[in-house]
Parts: sequence; structure tokens; C-alpha cells
Amino acid sequence: MLLAIVPRGVVLRKGPIEIGAAVTTGVGVGFSWPGPTMAMVAWAGLLGVGLGAVDIVHHRLPDSLTLPSIPISAAVVIGTELAAPGTGNLLVAGGCAIAVTAVFWAVAAVAPRAMGLGDVKLIPSLALLTGYLSVATTVLAVLLAFVLGAVVALAGMLLRRLTLTSAIAFGPFLLAGSWLVLAVPALVSVVVG
Repeated sequence: MLLAIVPRGVVLRKGPIEIGAAVTTGVGVGFSWPGPTMAMVAWAGLLGVGLGAVDIVHHRLPDSLTLPSIPISAAVVIGTELAAPGTGNLLVAGGCAIAVTAVFWAVAAVAPRAMGLGDVKLIPSLALLTGYLSVATTVLAVLLAFVLGAVVALAGMLLRRLTLTSAIAFGPFLLAGSWLVLAVPALVSVVVG
């Protein structure tokens, strides 16, 4: 498995990751078929399964996975624009990636316990993908991440599995929020109007 070669080792059980990737890709393609954003949805799903699992198990997002995903995400977005011109906006995608990364970096600098550098290195990929569709898509993806994280944290505290000082991996929520808005673009219309 590719995750086995990550520096400092990432050990995950064989099977669930592969099944999760297949299911996420299948569901994502099903939602986006035959639209031009299928590749973006599939890539976001693969990122979600792989990086989400690593972050849940090890509470880290390795540079060896997050940094290469930035040019790959850029290539997927550019490929989408080349295959279906006018589907989105490359400049908006780049602007969203820069702006959201700057905000995440600032939060990580001011409150490192609240935002890890792995999240800062993950967000450019996700903001490129969602920003290609619109600024509203990127904002909703980040908002969904915070809402999903808060719901899980609240449930964990109600079940007495978490406390106010418990650390929760935020990467899976960023990945889930981004995948959701890419796979179900109608969410943006429903929420934003």
C-alpha cells in the first residue's frame, strides 16, 4: 500500500481504505455523472479516504501526502477547464487557495492547538477544487467542515468519550465538507441561495 512508504510510517489495516476509496469514488461519480467535474469529485474522494484515515488514526497529515496533492489538484482543475471550458474559473480557484491558506496559516500561527500545519498544507488542494466552482463553494466547504467537527465533538462529549480539551483530527472534516460540495453542488444553491 502507498501509505506504507510515508516517512515516519503510516500503518493502516488493509481492506477498509480500498473499500472506502471504491465506494467514495463510485458514489461521487454517480452524483456527478455525466458532469464535467467528475474528475474533481473522484480526486477529492480519494484524498478524503486516504488522508482522512491517516489523520483519524495518527492525528497528522504528512507532508509527503499533502504537498504533492497541491499540484495534482491544480492539474485536475486545469484538466477540467480544458475538457469543459467555462465550467468554473481558474483565477477564482487560485485566489481561493491563496486566501483560505493564508487564513488557515494565520489561525495555526495564533492558535497552534486549534489548527495544525497539516490542515494548512491540505487546504490549498481543497480550495483549488472548490474554488474552481465558486467562492461560495469554498466558503460552504469550510463552513461544513467546522459544523461537522462541532457535531462530532459535541456527540463525543455527550457520550463522555471527549472532553473540552480533547484533540480532534480536523482533516477528515475539511475533506468531507469539500467532497460534499463538489459531489452535490446543489448544496451551495440551497444554503447560499
